[in-house]
Amino acid sequence: MDRAFLLITSGTEEADRTSYRSLLLIAFISLLTVWNPCSASAGSDSVFFFSSEKVYTPLEAGVLESRIGFQKYTNSKFLELDIGASADIAGVKSGNSIYSAGIDFFTFSNLRSESNFKFPVDAIDYYFGINLNLKNRLSKRSDIQARLRAGHISSHLEDGHIYENTDTIFTPFVFSKEFIDLSAIYEYRPGSKFLLKGQGGINFIFHSIPAEISPFSGQIGFEARYLIADVLSLYASNEVTIAEVNSSVNLNESFEGGVRLGRLNSRGITIFFSYYDGQDFRGQYYGEYLNTLGIGLKFNY
Repeated sequence: MDRAFLLITSGTEEADRTSYRSLLLIAFISLLTVWNPCSASAGSDSVFFFSSEKVYTPLEAGVLESRIGFQKYTNSKFLELDIGASADIAGVKSGNSIYSAGIDFFTFSNLRSESNFKFPVDAIDYYFGINLNLKNRLSKRSDIQARLRAGHISSHLEDGHIYENTDTIFTPFVFSKEFIDLSAIYEYRPGSKFLLKGQGGINFIFHSIPAEISPFSGQIGFEARYLIADVLSLYASNEVTIAEVNSSVNLNESFEGGVRLGRLNSRGITIFFSYYDGQDFRGQYYGEYLNTLGIGLKFNY
């Protein structure tokens, strides 16, 4: 009977995942159908595909954002490895506005640092989804950006995880969630050397395992950047997430400051310092407290 129950449960979860993936595919195809190149008027309007210049540029301190790079935590034996990308697949430029549809595929892994240059993988979180983006020029000095995305995250322990030495039989912990989030950024350039960003957002989880995860959370953030030259800049970025975990409201802070070599919204390389304090964002450690200090390197694409 237990085996039959497990089979039914597994089949139900698989059906939910299949329905969700189908929904993402239908939404993406529908968007491309609506954005017909023939609808663009002659002259100022244009259609683009696979642009390397992103319509929506999130804060550097954003936790659930795609990155290529790593950071070593200075207050623990662990490090984080990020692999993935977010890309605009198709878009339309119309007057002072730009619209795009894109995809997100990335992972963030928790690795343990050991002697002889070994880094066993403790846990990995996988993210994939789609996004719709808008950028509107308000004036010569300011613009507003907005992003709506639907995503799936699942988390898994790997063979490098060290289990507690107890007499209790270990039961694998399943963590996954499907969500929609909406965020907006106001960007202001007070001068040729400065760039300021203010961000606000809301996240809604419509399906999760475990089911008791709070469905709503909010984000606010701020970022300041100083351009030493066209290809060299300094920045300080901070994001605060407000979320409920185990019936307790938490403020989770993510700070990042660094030096970037490369033009804005283009390819480059960044050396940074990070600080995180709050609820653990890694699924396998859901509900636990996390405090990290890190030094890292990331490649902007």
